[in-house]
Amino acid sequence: MGWALAPGERGCCPSVPMADTKRVPVVYTIRGCDACVKLLRKWDAEGRAYEERRVELSQELLDEARKYGDMVPIVVWPDGRVEQGFEGNLGCFI
Repeated sequence: MGWALAPGERGCCPSVPMADTKRVPVVYTIRGCDACVKLLRKWDAEGRAYEERRVELSQELLDEARKYGDMVPIVVWPDGRVEQGFEGNLGCFI
């Protein structure tokens, strides 16, 4: 059993384990981060499916994001690759 996003749909579901979301990238963001906004706008315009996890909403999400890096946006791709920032923009420290 798992929760998954439909193509083009986005959402935030902090209780979902990574194994249930392997079909879409997970994006860790924080409110007010310019690089995060630009990334999500681009992906929305492209119709790309993703799961957004806003780190300011819970300590659990913040701790989870910090396992991958210290600057959002952090993208965890289905194949396990991790990227920080967006198009050369560093983003915001968490």
